[in-house]
Amino acid sequence: MINYYQTHDETLAEVSARFDVNKCQISSWRTAFNKHGIEALKSHPKGRKSKVKNDKKKLRHLINKNELDQLREELAKKNQELYDTKLENDILKKSMTLFGTSKDAKKHK
Repeated sequence: MINYYQTHDETLAEVSARFDVNKCQISSWRTAFNKHGIEALKSHPKGRKSKVKNDKKKLRHLINKNELDQLREELAKKNQELYDTKLENDILKKSMTLFGTSKDAKKHK
């Protein structure tokens, strides 16, 4: 908008109407651009700076990531154990249907 305002022969009110931006905002952008260049128009982080250093946040994130990886490995291990147990159970069921119960098992009941 600043470039358009400076290169075209239009008033500030006309430019603000064209881009649907308040003319005071365009004026403040133009002033900032003239004083500090293009860096003044780039967005800046808002709010207060964090009291906790970024290193601590990164370390916490890595610890959480390591915990997440450990939990995933544990879940995969438990799923494998469950699969093996179900497979053993199916084998036992098949053997029971093929061979039946033993004669000793019938006596103990």
